[in-house]
Amino acid sequence: MWVCKDCFADEEICKEVENNSTDEGVCDVCGKIGKRCDISVFTDFFVSVIHLFKSDINSQDTVISILEQDWHIFTDVQYARTILAEVIRVSGLDIKLDDKVSYIDDIAARASVWEQLKTDVKENYRFFVDHDKFDEYAELFSSSTLKENTLLFRARITPEGQKVLTAKNMGCPEKGKATAGRANPLGIPYLYLCKDEETTFYEVRSVYLDRLSIGKFRIQRDLKIVDFNSKFSLFVSYDGTNSLSDTVVKKKILEAIRHDLSKPLRRYDTELEYIPTQLICEYCKRNTADGICFNSSLHSGGVNYVLFNPDDAKCISVVSREIKLIQITV
Repeated sequence: MWVCKDCFADEEICKEVENNSTDEGVCDVCGKIGKRCDISVFTDFFVSVIHLFKSDINSQDTVISILEQDWHIFTDVQYARTILAEVIRVSGLDIKLDDKVSYIDDIAARASVWEQLKTDVKENYRFFVDHDKFDEYAELFSSSTLKENTLLFRARITPEGQKVLTAKNMGCPEKGKATAGRANPLGIPYLYLCKDEETTFYEVRSVYLDRLSIGKFRIQRDLKIVDFNSKFSLFVSYDGTNSLSDTVVKKKILEAIRHDLSKPLRRYDTELEYIPTQLICEYCKRNTADGICFNSSLHSGGVNYVLFNPDDAKCISVVSREIKLIQITV
């Protein structure tokens, strides 16, 4: 079977197709004409991927649905069916594409470390929880760099009777006065910022006719940031030093933490919900990070930053905005 790069969404697999192309012709999968290579180049990889799963009659997922949801390897579900069916055929694997599956027990057990820690800090141990259980996932916290002079934004609701807050009043509260947040413990101020101005409207929970003061902040030095939006590739892991199962575990833990970091506190939640994410921020801080970033759950495409040292960003200007339209969907 001949395949082309247009069958795949994974950038590294696309490059591998190009590198192993022996001629140009019609792709047996998508029908396009172009550079192509034999599927045998990827057979061992896909066999290893299929071995990440076990039969599970209680699951609603198939190998294809999980690969689509978690890894975005293929550009089309039908392409996935065609390619994986051929891999299963030539390899003699005892699995059908419509079988209900889940990740193998080893992955499920190791990926549960975040849920176990959440239970411990909320119900069992508050100050002596075992941070070290995350050390084997050190690569999970590989950092990106937030460059000096990068501009980020922060909003505050302007108090009644004022036109706009001053730059001095756009920062976070002083030490000892900071309330607990998703990232910061009670009394320890962290600076919450957004990548763009629009995201701040959502993050401050503004309502119709609210007047907002929007501060523009300039980053004062290069900062080491733990990026909870990091992307993983199974194919890169297959050719690297990590096992595929290790990569799945790291991705699952990263997603779980990111979900809790971005989750807004609901009216009936308590500050106990903050404790696990505060703990993970302390873990990042202990490992020399200057802050974290994660996707906004309130504004699609928005990115939030939390800086552990508020002095690492300086407010350079403030503008006033008024909320004139609110859309509610259910």
